Amino acid sequence: MSRNRFDPADLTLWPTMRRLLRLWRGEWRLAAFGFVCALAFTGLSLTIPKLIQYVIDDAVVPRDRGKLLPYLALILLVASARFFVNYVRRFATARIGIRVEARMRELLYDAYLRYPRAFYDHHPTGQVLSRATNDLYPIRYFIGWGLVQGAQSAMMIVGAAVILVAVSPPLALASGVAMPFVGLLAYAFARRVHPLSREVQERKGDLTEATGEAVVGMEMVQAFGREDDVQTRFGGHAGSVRDVSVQQADVEARFLPGLIFVPTLAIATVLLVGGRQVARGEMTSGEFALFITLLLQLVWPLEALGWITNVGQRAVASAGRSFAWLEGIPALPEPENPRRLPDGPLDVRFESVHARYPTGGTVLKGVDLAIERGQIVAVCGSTGAGKTTLLNLLPRFYDATEGRVLVGGVDVRDVRLADLRSAVGLVTQRPILFSVPLRENLTAARPDAPWHEVLAACHAAGVSGFAEELPDGYDTLIGERGVNLSGGQRQRVALARALVAGARVLVLDDPMSAVDTQTERLLVDNLRPAVEGKTVLIATQRLSTVEVADRAVVLDGGRIVQDGRPGDLLAGDGLFSKLFGDEVVAA
Repeated sequence: MSRNRFDPADLTLWPTMRRLLRLWRGEWRLAAFGFVCALAFTGLSLTIPKLIQYVIDDAVVPRDRGKLLPYLALILLVASARFFVNYVRRFATARIGIRVEARMRELLYDAYLRYPRAFYDHHPTGQVLSRATNDLYPIRYFIGWGLVQGAQSAMMIVGAAVILVAVSPPLALASGVAMPFVGLLAYAFARRVHPLSREVQERKGDLTEATGEAVVGMEMVQAFGREDDVQTRFGGHAGSVRDVSVQQADVEARFLPGLIFVPTLAIATVLLVGGRQVARGEMTSGEFALFITLLLQLVWPLEALGWITNVGQRAVASAGRSFAWLEGIPALPEPENPRRLPDGPLDVRFESVHARYPTGGTVLKGVDLAIERGQIVAVCGSTGAGKTTLLNLLPRFYDATEGRVLVGGVDVRDVRLADLRSAVGLVTQRPILFSVPLRENLTAARPDAPWHEVLAACHAAGVSGFAEELPDGYDTLIGERGVNLSGGQRQRVALARALVAGARVLVLDDPMSAVDTQTERLLVDNLRPAVEGKTVLIATQRLSTVEVADRAVVLDGGRIVQDGRPGDLLAGDGLFSKLFGDEVVAA
């Protein structure tokens, strides 16, 4: 079982930006339309100050009322056109952001489905959920607003600078002296806010994790009176998010007002210098109004640079976390030239299998085990002996670190995962059921299964005994994780689901641990005819379940120490009799 942890120390700025832009380029037609609208908006915005100049110089100062109304009508028309263009641009770019967010979510979810089980052993659920939820909003906002708005702000600044220089180069130079400070402030702001943005997203992931754990484990929290402890833990994570967010807000509060203050200094310079030029007759009143109007229009683009920098830093921090997983954690490898499993019943072989967890020692140590087609084998052993690990190698939840696992004579690593897992059915000790009707849970692995086959599987697994007593029978909504069913009922549903799936190899990991003894004996009697022709491995610590098996193997310390018929092993003096002898005495 290879190590699949990845340190999500977010990818650096420019590599992350390049990856984001690759997603953004997929919407290039809509993006190009957005840029055209931004250019049109800029042109219309720059036209209005020029029209104001003409109104003052041609109509107001000469007191020519005949020219005033046409100019005002033209200004209203240009303003209306600008409003429409801005609306269209915002709608178009918002769609880009929404699509990129959806694409990122699809990429992450697809990766989650392909990651090996070891990934989930080492990454908290809260962090996994956070990357597909909290982390995507800043990306959407930046892609859907920040990029085009930044380009529009740059166009506005350049266009205004050209007009100002054309009207009065000295005054344009005087008003622009303060502008380099905007760039310096934006750069300093970016350097300060980026690490804080990344840390905020990390802390939010921890908070999501703490919240999820408390909700999922609420029964245990309340049963053991741990509400105060859980509240303290949650408060610690919430306080951590708050503290880092306050630091980020402090940086924003110190830098963003400066990005507004600097353009105000430029306006003050124009009022001082330009006012004297108008008084000396070196500049018309309209040109003076043009300067003031343009500088006022520049306040938002210059301020937007700060906001865009802030949004961009948050987006990069969020995207870096996501891309670090998407590109840094390999999916379970699929074979380049996959082999097909043979038709009919399948045998199973473990050849010198070793298995090791990244954070622990070796769990399986040279296991050799051959199971004939159609044979039922019970895998026994004390807790920690390696039973579950052995079974998890069959559907490739993990890969053996040494040796081979073969199904139907084919190495499981040479078979497409979809083909392998359709051939190997699994029932876990703590089965997961979905918040859908019972009928859909039963057919989850095979939605087109004939209903008579479903009913037969339900009879064999003991589901029919309680299903008809449910409020809506097989159409009863069983709730999240099967909360409306008992533990034993959930296990029976999972067993029926595996039988419905039609898998040729069944892997049952303590499938009746939550079932009472009387029900278990009924299930054992029904199980053998239900699995006829299938190869079955059952990990169990109950003798009554072992009795259904043709053969039992006993694991101890990761090695097989006994192998034989259950009755013969029980009559001997080995570990098997020590594990189950008390049950015989009690009976």
